[in-house]
Amino acid sequence: MLPPNPRFGSFSPTLLQRLVLSLTKVPPLYRGSLRPTWAKIINLLRRGPVDVLSTYGSFRVFPTTNLVDSAILLHPAYNKEELDFLKKDLPDSGSFVDIGANIGLYTVALGNHLTAKGRVVAIEPNPVCLERLNVNIALNGLETVTVFGVGVGDFHGKARLVILRNDLAIAHIVRDDSNGTFAVRTLVDILDEAGLSSIDALKIDIEGFEKAALEPFFRSAPRELWPKRICMEHLHDNNEVAEILRKCGYRLVKNTRNNSLLILDKAAD
Repeated sequence: MLPPNPRFGSFSPTLLQRLVLSLTKVPPLYRGSLRPTWAKIINLLRRGPVDVLSTYGSFRVFPTTNLVDSAILLHPAYNKEELDFLKKDLPDSGSFVDIGANIGLYTVALGNHLTAKGRVVAIEPNPVCLERLNVNIALNGLETVTVFGVGVGDFHGKARLVILRNDLAIAHIVRDDSNGTFAVRTLVDILDEAGLSSIDALKIDIEGFEKAALEPFFRSAPRELWPKRICMEHLHDNNEVAEILRKCGYRLVKNTRNNSLLILDKAAD
């Protein structure tokens, strides 16, 4: 369970933690491969959460339990290229869908970018991440975010998560209608409940479940609901999803270190 006090700054870094964090900004010590070590050191200096003000908003992170937590803490501009891509041409009153929201990096960043007229739909089934997601939304005072604590798939039923490498960010959904711990719904169903009629930008990161989430969506959703921009884990690791998106008219703009960035080609309309 998270500490009950949601006020930002309740868990500001200690002096020693701040000294360690300053070291992580030195270029030779900045590499991503060193982040687990730095996260362990920071956690040893004071176990538990750390409140951090990043480029994108206010976050309460737990350094050693989640790749995303440690990245936000140690890299103020983590995934900047992806976030800048999703924000580009995004109207103030636009809409963003975050599938596999984790603790809310993209949800908070896009939520803070949009005005009160904008909409963010955040989807996260992991109960630990879901709790942290809701705290980070509250820390930023985001009232335009609708959270769904469900999985996205090609069926309506129940599932459970299998956590790998003791990292909350690395988890697989396994269907288990008898003993599942969360519901699984189709993306069309979720968006219909959210009341979205268009999507300006979408990010999806659900550890290999992307085809199950996206294939039925593009088969049944009206074209005006198709997202104009998509950020997802590298398509070269998922040829089936790449082919689905290609047939729908998406064009690969760039591969970053971790993700593929795509735009819906207007010429295909």
